[in-house]
Parts: sequence; structure tokens; C-alpha cells
Amino acid sequence: MASPSLADRRQAEVNERLSAKKVDGVVSVIRTFLKYAAIVLICRYAYLSVVVLAGKSTFADVGFRILGNIKVSDGIAYIFGGGGLVYGLGQRQLRRKNVERLTAVKNDLERRLDPNRTSSDLTRRGTTPPEDQA
Repeated sequence: MASPSLADRRQAEVNERLSAKKVDGVVSVIRTFLKYAAIVLICRYAYLSVVVLAGKSTFADVGFRILGNIKVSDGIAYIFGGGGLVYGLGQRQLRRKNVERLTAVKNDLERRLDPNRTSSDLTRRGTTPPEDQA
């Protein structure tokens, strides 16, 4: 039997690309739909939780009153302050992990260059040993 002609192979390739584009389009639409459906559901459940609490005095009511007395600028300051604190703690943890990762190689190279070199007695993470802290 004869092999398919060049035109038939090109047409098959075009058909495959077209079907792949169709599948990609459908997946893109589904992904977008799911994203916005999730946002709508979150808003719906937030609304329903507020409706359930409407007219009732609860612990949430006390929290809303406290938050209501805070000025918007103070609230923004608290948000940024808390965010900065969380960011700083995360950076400290990453820095300590990086120091721990690099310490073994650095110490080995320093011992090779100067075997009589003394240690600073820092921990592997680069922090002061607990017995030296006041």
C-alpha cells in the first residue's frame, strides 16, 4: 500500500493542531469558570454567615464594635505592621536555613586553608549557642 501523500500528512497535522487548540480553549474556559465560581461561593457563604448573625449579640458583635472604633488609618497601620512582622520572621527563617546549608562547605574549606583556625562556636544555623545567651 502506498504511503500517505505529503498533503494528507499536512492535513492530518493541521487537524491535530486544531483539535489541540479546541481542547485548550475548553480547558481555559473551564478554569476561568471555576475560578469565578469559587469567588462567588466564598462571597455567598460570607453573606450567609452574616445573615445568620443578624440581630444577635455574639462574640462577633463585640469584635465588630472593637474594629469599628479603630480608625481606617490605624487599621491599615496594624495590617502593614503585622504583615511586616510575618515577612521578617519568614526572612529570618530562610536566612538561617541558607546559613545552615552553606556552613558545612565553608567550614571544610576554612579547615583546609588553615587547620589551626579556631571556631566562633556559633550553631550550625549561625545563631548564638543557648548557653552563651544571657
